[in-house]
Amino acid sequence: MKRILILLLLVSNFTFGQSEKDYKENLNSDFHEYNELILKQEFDKALDFMLPEFFEIIPKSQMILLMKQVYNNPDLEFEAEKPKDIEYGEPKKIEAKYYSEITYSYDIKMKFNTIEERDDEEQNKLNRNLLKLSLEKTFGSGNVEFNEETEFYEIHSIKNAFGISENGMSDWKFIVVEPQQKFILEKILPKELTEKL
Repeated sequence: MKRILILLLLVSNFTFGQSEKDYKENLNSDFHEYNELILKQEFDKALDFMLPEFFEIIPKSQMILLMKQVYNNPDLEFEAEKPKDIEYGEPKKIEAKYYSEITYSYDIKMKFNTIEERDDEEQNKLNRNLLKLSLEKTFGSGNVEFNEETEFYEIHSIKNAFGISENGMSDWKFIVVEPQQKFILEKILPKELTEKL
């Protein structure tokens, strides 16, 4: 009897360990693929990883158009790196779905080609500082640097997102948490998650 009990404990621990490992591997793999597709500008495929309810508010075709405008805007040179320092929260079942909180960071470089350089260096410096302050309002104080040599704003962005799965193990969909879009998030995420935003 003792041997059977020990065997059952070992099997249940092994099964639990495997399922935790599987959800994290799948979540990590899907999240990396989602971000990789965005960086490759394969927006149509990338949006397959987004929560479908989002497209009831903003149609998929409009989202693709917006993403193309950001990446192909002649007034803006834009480079983004892969996400790093990714942390996944334990999936939590709310109603019929599982939600995993994700925190991560990535670095972006932006150069605004519409800003005219003037003969007055003081005015140029003021314009750069005002733009830096505007970017810091979005990305946080201390997360934006202006590179004098390249004229790129170098931004360290810290983000939150949710991974959402029907079974808590695979087929993860994602929604990035943007505080200024809380009204959209409230329509597609459980109240339990949005009330903390």
